[in-house]
Parts: sequence; C-alpha cells; structure tokens
Amino acid sequence: MSNTIYNGNLSDKMPDEQIFTAIEWLAEQMPGGFFIYRADEGQEILYVNQATLLIFGCETIEEFKEHTGYTFRGMVHPEDYEEIQESIDEQIADEDNKHNLDYVIYRIIRKDGEERWVDDYGRFTYLPGFGDVYYVFISDITETRIAQEQRERNEQLERLLAEAEQANMAKTAFLSNMSHEIRTPITAILGMNEMIQRESSDPAILEYSENIRKAGTSLLRIISDILDFSKIETGRMELVLEPYSTKALYADLYNLVQLRAESKGIGLKFEVDPQIPEKLLGDEIRIKQIISNILTNSIKYTERGYVKLIAYLESIQDGIANIEITVLDTGIGIREEEMARLFEAFDRLDVKRTRTIEGTGLGLAITKHLLSLMGSKLEVESEYERGSSFSFYLKQKVIDETPVGEVDFTQIEKDKRNPLKKHSYFVAKDLKILVVDDTPMNLQVIKGLLKRTCMKIDTASGGAECLMKIGQGSYDMVFLDYRMPNMNGVETLDEIKRRFPDFYEKVPIISLTASAISGDKEKLLAAGFTDYLAKPVNIDEMEKMMMKYLPGDAISIVDPTAKGNDEAKGNDVAEENPAEEEDDELQELPKVLREYKGIDAGKGIEYCGDADDYMYVIQTYAKSVNDKAAQIEKNLAEKDMDNYIINVHSLKSTSLAIGATQLSEKAKALEAAAKEGKTDNIEEDTKQLLSDYRELKTVLDAALKE
Repeated sequence: MSNTIYNGNLSDKMPDEQIFTAIEWLAEQMPGGFFIYRADEGQEILYVNQATLLIFGCETIEEFKEHTGYTFRGMVHPEDYEEIQESIDEQIADEDNKHNLDYVIYRIIRKDGEERWVDDYGRFTYLPGFGDVYYVFISDITETRIAQEQRERNEQLERLLAEAEQANMAKTAFLSNMSHEIRTPITAILGMNEMIQRESSDPAILEYSENIRKAGTSLLRIISDILDFSKIETGRMELVLEPYSTKALYADLYNLVQLRAESKGIGLKFEVDPQIPEKLLGDEIRIKQIISNILTNSIKYTERGYVKLIAYLESIQDGIANIEITVLDTGIGIREEEMARLFEAFDRLDVKRTRTIEGTGLGLAITKHLLSLMGSKLEVESEYERGSSFSFYLKQKVIDETPVGEVDFTQIEKDKRNPLKKHSYFVAKDLKILVVDDTPMNLQVIKGLLKRTCMKIDTASGGAECLMKIGQGSYDMVFLDYRMPNMNGVETLDEIKRRFPDFYEKVPIISLTASAISGDKEKLLAAGFTDYLAKPVNIDEMEKMMMKYLPGDAISIVDPTAKGNDEAKGNDVAEENPAEEEDDELQELPKVLREYKGIDAGKGIEYCGDADDYMYVIQTYAKSVNDKAAQIEKNLAEKDMDNYIINVHSLKSTSLAIGATQLSEKAKALEAAAKEGKTDNIEEDTKQLLSDYRELKTVLDAALKE
C-alpha cells in the first residue's frame, strides 16, 4: 500500500505521475526513515516511508496514524518535544543555515511502548501546493546511544575513581598531619603532668594533676576514635598478632575503667574464668579497644547499680581457645525501635536523656568492625530502663596452656588507689642518648622523664643538628622525631646511613611519631628505623624500649620500694651526697636569681626536679606576670571578688612553685581575706602584692637574660 498523501491536489501539482512515482520509489529505497510534514502549528505529516513505520513498530500506515496522530509532535517523546522544537527553530532562524540540514536527537515511543533514540536531519523548504514544509531523514541510534552512554559512564567512573583516590590520599595526609599536630602538644601536656605526679607529694597538686591526666587521656581517645574510623572507611584497618598475657589484659582493662565507674558511684565487677590460658596470640591493643569501648559505653549509660565483665572459656580445640566475653549493665537500656541504629557512626540514642554524655558516637561502630576483622560479631540484648547485655566470641591461638588462675581485682583496685606507688626503673650512668625533636617542649619533657635513669641526654632540634652532633660525638641510642621541618625523620635517617654507615649499623635509632595512620609502623621499619615509639610518649614504654636495645651490662634495675635501693643503682650513685648535688644544681642558676631575697631557689629546684626544669618554669612564670597582674587589678576595680579569689589563688600556687615563698604567703593572706569578706585593707595590700610581683618579674627577666 502506498504511503503517498493525496490530500488536496498534491498529485495534481506533479507535472508527471511517473516523476512522483520515481521519487516515491527512491524514498522507499532509503536505508533509514524519511518523512515530510507541514511547517505550521498543526505539523501534519504529508509523507512517511516504510522504514519510518518500522522504526515506530508499525506495519501499516493506519497503525502509524493511530499511534502518532499523524503529526510530527505525535512522533516525538512528550518529554523531549519542547526542547528539540526549540532547537529546530533556532537553527532555521539563522540565515546561514537556510540551505543546511538541522540536526536533533530525541526519543520516540514505539507502538509496543518501548522507548528508542533517533537522530533527525531536517530541512525547511517550500513545497508548491503545500507551502512551507520540513523533510526529514531519521534513523534509530538506540544501540549506538547506549554504547556511547556506557562509554561516558565508564569515563566518568574512571574520573570519579581517580578523584576519590586523590581525595583519599589528601584525606590520609590530612589525618596524618592532624594526628601529628594534635598529639604533639598533648605529648608535652601529659609528659609534664607525668613529671608532676612523680615529683610532687602535695595532695592538692596531685589531684589537679590527675584531672589533667584524665582530660588528656579522654582527648587522645577521641582523636584515636576519629582516626580509627577513618582507617575503617579507607579499608586500612589491620590486625597485628602478637603473644600477650591474659592476666595483664584484664588487669589493664580494670585499671582503664575503674576510676570512671567509681566516679559515678556504680559497681565494677570482673569475673575471669581461671581456666583461660595465660598466653594467647592476638591483637592485644585492638582487643583492649573492643572491650574498653563496650565497658565505657555501659558505664556512660549506667547511673546506678553495676557494670560487670564476664570472660568464660567455652572450649579449646586444635590449639584455639574460644572465649565468650560478656558485659552486663543495669543502665538505661535501649528501646527496641532504636536497636537498628546502635552501630551507626556519630549517632546517639535516646538523645533527650543522653545529650550531656561525652563521646564521639564512634565506639560501637569501631567495635563492630574490629570484631568482624576477628571473625566475630557483637550480640546485644536490652530491656529499656532495666539494662543491657553485650557479648561476643573471641577465638585466639594458645601460646601457653597454663591456666591464668584467679585474678585478684581487689588488689588491683588497692594499687590503683595509691597515687604514690612507684615502679621499678633503671639507671645507666655510662650511657648517652640523643633525642631529636623540633618542639622544645617535647625535648624538655623527655629529658625530665628520663633524668632518673642518670644517663647523659643530649638533644637536637632538627635533622641538620642531629647529623652535626652524630658527627662530633658518640651515642648509645637515638630517638628521632618522624615529622620535622626542612628534613624529616626518614630523610635524616637516610643521611645517617650515607654519612655514618658504621654508626647506623651499631646504634639503635628509634622513630618518634605522633601519627596514628595505618601503615606508618611498616613504613618506618621499612625505612630502616630499629623500632618506633608513638607519641604521646609513655615513659614506661620508652624505658622498656631502651632496656630492649641498650647493652644489658650497662643497666642496673632500681626498685624504689626495696630497702637499700641506693646499692641497686651502683656504687657511684650510692656515694653521692644529696646536699652536694643540690648545691651543684643551685650553682647552675643565674647569679641574680640565687642572690634575690624574694626567692628560695633551693625550694624551687626541689619542687621542679632540677635546675633545667626550674628555669623552664621560671620562664613560663615570667611571661604571665603582666597579664595576671592586670587581671587582678581589673577584678578588684570591678569588685569581682569571685575571679579575684581565683587569680590570687593561682598566684599563690605558682609563686610557691618557683620558691617565691614571701609573695605566695601575701597572696594566700589576700585570698583568705577575700573569702571571709574582710576587704578593709584589701586594695592597699593588693597594690603592695602586685608591686612585689612586678619587681619579681624584673629579677626573673634578668635571670633569663643572664
């Protein structure tokens, strides 16, 4: 059946019927679709070839007419029509395009409902007898279009993957920097605080110091949680399997959470199966993290009652111990409808009741992932307002089947309550170490913490100075900071290898790093470091590492609790006269400081530990004088007695720390007067106090300059 339109007198306009038939025959021979439609609002179709019918899934012209309404608009997908018509109009409006084909791509809907893509080459022209028309060549490009879209998707995916990798590298670098930048000052804070706890016997000072330790530890925990979660996101969390002591594991866990439970007035109970093997193989640090996260979480949400840990040996088969760990609490519990959100990161349940509880909301999310790495899963049962139960199975390879036996947690608690309990340490007077760090505070902290070892401790503030000192002297060990400006730890190590190969072969070089990013340990060891130590530096860990690598015959162990411990230090130490040692320390101080009557420098040294630490405290004290004096004057002028008392109290304590006993006593008297409301002479007395205070600054500045 012919698709020729004999609407009106189209055939009459043809000069010869044979000519029209030839043109129609040519249109039918085209490999693609061809049609003509009026260039008016109606867009009536005048001619359509058989190939076009096939593109639309129609067998006859009648089916096509019914499906499209026999208009160009009816041929185009409704969602595409306005856009492609606008494009056509713009193209034909351009005078330069009058004799060119316009080109558009759009979707059509076949008779069977399938969407297909077509491309459309059209020409606007005048047809005698019909006026302005379009004649159009059309072809189905669906497969080509799909292939193109797939290529574009692949290219986009490759771009996104490259961008994601780049972003991940940037994120890793940022986290590494953040870890270093935050941990570096915390190293100084906790290190100085450790020195205070060791060397002070004032109960009030020790109480302040313990609060600093708790706050610093909490901050470290938050940082570690964020970094751990980042490792999980990037798939870089790994387990490090090493032998560990079961007894030590549970004792450490008890110590970690006991004070927190005690401060809330709730009970803490540990029940460890005596049959659990004493030595196991696993990632002790991550196991502690898992259990402490659960214990801490339970303590957070328990206001009364108790938190209880139960470790039960389920079985030992083929050298593998299967241990069930359960934590029970009598806390607020979890609503059934909120259980599904329990492991979501940065989320908190029952917000109205828990909004004042500290934490990142990452603990259980990290715990879930760590357990999955260990092939385990955390099971949770809870009853709202009654309490919760968290349990999981831990499979560990047995190293020593000897049962752990009874663990006396009451004794652990007694030891924990004794803040003056001292631990064994070592002395090594004939050894010399070099500590390299670009932060002066860190060098001061490490020197202060290690002074009890009686070793000679030399310091360098960067890679270049480190190389210079190694070239000029001999050392038994080097602690080398990883991240330093100009020349970092690895670059410095490479130079040591190149310039001093014999030194590198013989002397242990330990990396100090504040970074907690996964893979850093392996990277540092691969670079050639003997070992590495994480910041903030734990003095016990540092001393253990030194004992591991330093010559054993040069080290003597000291037990401070044992009688006659002077002998344990060696004859040289036992023969020293404390009074002579103190005089030597005094002689190290600037003359202006020793001769100033307002300061008892001997007491200052006794309080701070040694002359170096004392001068460091003097420097800190002097810097604060102007601001502190101005604050006290302002408090008094504004009759703000609450802040006046706080600032005068602070002046009393800090003055005592540097041996300025007279100034401390005056501040103490003013503090008492302000508290009791005896303010008759307070203005005159404060004026005299601040005059003495500023005079003291003049002396201190002169001492520091000297």
